[in-house]
Amino acid sequence: MKIKKGDIIVIVGLLCLSLGFNFLIYKESQKYDGDILVVEQDGKIIERLPLEKDGEYIARYGGHYNKIEIKDGKAKVVEADCLDQICTHMHAISKEGETIICLPHRLFLEVEESDKKSQKEEKIDKVVR
Repeated sequence: MKIKKGDIIVIVGLLCLSLGFNFLIYKESQKYDGDILVVEQDGKIIERLPLEKDGEYIARYGGHYNKIEIKDGKAKVVEADCLDQICTHMHAISKEGETIICLPHRLFLEVEESDKKSQKEEKIDKVVR
């Protein structure tokens, strides 16, 4: 079986079409900047921190701690006394829906928009046990 000129045109056309759809889906799914950092521990909201105000916050849990730094509209865990230190190596978050999780301390950080505060309590999107 020999590949003809028409076959190559169809293959290139389908490739361009799939790349175009991929680009559109990527642009549509880009996240928006959030303005509130929600700090949860054991499934309970313990703090809502504004991202526009630089500072540090220490989340304590059973004698352990996580130090959260907010700088230039981004939040990051800069220090923790857990063994794995995975949360300290995660990148800084600033877009709506981005999260940082420290499993040993049951800490969950999520960025959201301030007008979604009331909607958060109405729906369940995660379970922590």
